[in-house]
Amino acid sequence: MDELEQLLLNTVEKFRAKMIEDEDLREEMKPLKRTINIELTDAEGFSFILNHGDVTDFKRGYIENPDVAIQIKEADMLALLKKELKPMKAWATKKLKFEAELEDVVRMRKFF
Repeated sequence: MDELEQLLLNTVEKFRAKMIEDEDLREEMKPLKRTINIELTDAEGFSFILNHGDVTDFKRGYIENPDVAIQIKEADMLALLKKELKPMKAWATKKLKFEAELEDVVRMRKFF
């Protein structure tokens, strides 16, 4: 397991902890099921399913026709997860791109 994969798994665990603590977040996420790809533009990426408030099927590789596709270079994803790069700055400078409904993009901020 490399550093990026470990940081992503840590992010999943933090999200799960938030889901336990935050009733409003639980209610918002409960009805949702979304397939998500983290498409690294210069390395093999990851995918997972946001399934009624939990993250399932986290793996290397992609889901065909995801609901949300996040496109980013590996180094920029590492910087985001280490809090060295802010999500809004990454998006504004086009280091971070989304293919998704606007509502889902807003929800992804809660994940990270």
